[in-house]
Amino acid sequence: MGIFDFLKKITKERESEGVKAERITFSEARSWIENKKKEIEIKEKSMFVLIKARISQFTHNLEVKINIAKSVDVNVKKAEDKLKSATEEGRSKYLESLEYFIRNLNSLQEDRTEAVVFNVNKFFSSFNKTSHMSYERATILIGKEMGDIKDEIKLFSKDLIGLFDSHKDIIDLFKNISSIEVKLRQVEEIEKDEVRINEKIVTLEKEILEKEEENTAIFEEIEKIKKSEEYLEHLNNIEECASLDEWIERDFGNLMKIIDFKALTNFYHIFDDKMEIVKSHRDKLQISFEKDDGKEILNLLNVAKLNTQEISDKISEINSKREILKNKTENNKDETQELFANIKKTMLEIDDIKSLKAREEKRLEKLNASKDELISGIKKDFEKIGVDLD
Repeated sequence: MGIFDFLKKITKERESEGVKAERITFSEARSWIENKKKEIEIKEKSMFVLIKARISQFTHNLEVKINIAKSVDVNVKKAEDKLKSATEEGRSKYLESLEYFIRNLNSLQEDRTEAVVFNVNKFFSSFNKTSHMSYERATILIGKEMGDIKDEIKLFSKDLIGLFDSHKDIIDLFKNISSIEVKLRQVEEIEKDEVRINEKIVTLEKEILEKEEENTAIFEEIEKIKKSEEYLEHLNNIEECASLDEWIERDFGNLMKIIDFKALTNFYHIFDDKMEIVKSHRDKLQISFEKDDGKEILNLLNVAKLNTQEISDKISEINSKREILKNKTENNKDETQELFANIKKTMLEIDDIKSLKAREEKRLEKLNASKDELISGIKKDFEKIGVDLD
């Protein structure tokens, strides 16, 4: 059984033992971890000193046994030459692997307990792989001396396992603490993001309130304007403009009746360009008339000798009414229109801010869910090391 396999067995046995849980609050978690890390560091340094001392003792004891194994004269053994040769080769290669194994052990650097255990296990594993066959060949004629070396290695391995076992809790504790630290840092980053998002939401809510107050003030201004004499005059002008529009439409209807378009067509039928003008006025008199205040149709009538005083008077009457309508329309400014436009613009801005606020609230919701999940994981990690987190 390798060192790691043995330690796994020990871990399972310990997990079945009941441990009275320590209780701490979430706010105490960080300081609790820092204190435990200091305790672990002290224990790890102490353990490493013990390991180096045991390696030193092992090296000394092994050198004595190696020298004894080297001093054995294979040639005096009563055996075939090929067996002597195989033994010599096996001893040489085995001792070479052993010396490399010892150099690795003596070069072991202080590190986390888990790393130290890993490196020691790696040294043993490498040695066992490279030395197995050479050991078997060496023991053909050098059994006892090679067996003494192997016994010393077994004793050393057993002592290390005992030492590692006595400090196994350090490895488990450090693993869990490392996991907790990572999650605590993630929680802290989430909480920083939550603060930033909450501040942004407050700012957005303030902006919305300011915009709504701005609109309320505009509505009050509109109501004030609607009660003024100027606005009442504006409404009266709107009615007058509507009446003028109706009168102008009627006048165009009458003008249409008194113009003899049939006679105009007969007069200009050989002139294509003039016929187009005649047709446009016949089909859409008001639209064509308003382009030039009736100058074209009046000119056509005059040239064709089809103009009458009634037609001229009606055209003058129409243009007069149109001029009055134009002046009334231009001077009849509605002061509320710009204010309503401002309200519409502000409402669109409020909608945009509300959408942004909703997105930030969604982000906050996701962060809260992630934080809850992390805190749940932290509690489970603390439970593994016998600590209840409130």
